[in-house]
Amino acid sequence: MKRFVKAAAKSLGFEIHRISPNATNVTDPYAVMRRLIDNPQPIIFDVGANVGRTAKRFRSLFPEANIFCFEPFPSSFERLSSAFTNDPAIECHQLALADVPGISRLTVNQSSATNSLLTSDARAANYWGPNLLDTQAEIEVKTETVDRFCERKGLKHLDILKLDVQGAEFSVLEGARELLQNQCIDLIYMEMITAPTYVGQRKLHEYLGLFDTWKYEVFDFYNLCRKDARLIQTDNIMISSRFLSRYEQSGAANAT
Repeated sequence: MKRFVKAAAKSLGFEIHRISPNATNVTDPYAVMRRLIDNPQPIIFDVGANVGRTAKRFRSLFPEANIFCFEPFPSSFERLSSAFTNDPAIECHQLALADVPGISRLTVNQSSATNSLLTSDARAANYWGPNLLDTQAEIEVKTETVDRFCERKGLKHLDILKLDVQGAEFSVLEGARELLQNQCIDLIYMEMITAPTYVGQRKLHEYLGLFDTWKYEVFDFYNLCRKDARLIQTDNIMISSRFLSRYEQSGAANAT
């Protein structure tokens, strides 16, 4: 969603908090992730990779990372896979990650950045402007779960799970239940849409309750986006309590 917000902001009266080039590291989620993840060869899942902008950012921050990109929309996937032809440590998969494996229907909207496994809410234009979430078609896409994909690949631990799947993030998390219950994902960086945008999207408190069940903590919120006085979207970093304990011990050691 962030991809078109900036262009529409002025005409729609948005208040958007963005990162300036001179911002301190604590306000930049990518700088924070780089600071938190000290593994020189992290395993990163980019779920909702679109055409690869975020994967390129991760590659610049973690030159030796193994990055798995997931994008179900055919034209976006084609651009994504073409972008990383010469990078063998980035795998691109034409899949939608969800709560169950199988086949699902992807809602294709006027702006491909708003495509979702959920259908557009009739109220979405009130917050994001006209046309962007207007549905053009529905297509069938393959779905897989994080847990099953990792089992097939022999992956027992993820350093970063990035989610940007337009309101369907809750479903992806449910499909990662085994890894999350066992604290096998250190850090989750995800978008949370708080304004009515997709039918069936979960509310902020539902996400926080789910994370609490698995003993994941809020590290911080970033890129707050508002329409008038209402928060309509935010990014956040969640970290496992196990990882937080290691981070706090390391911080205490560095402070002494």
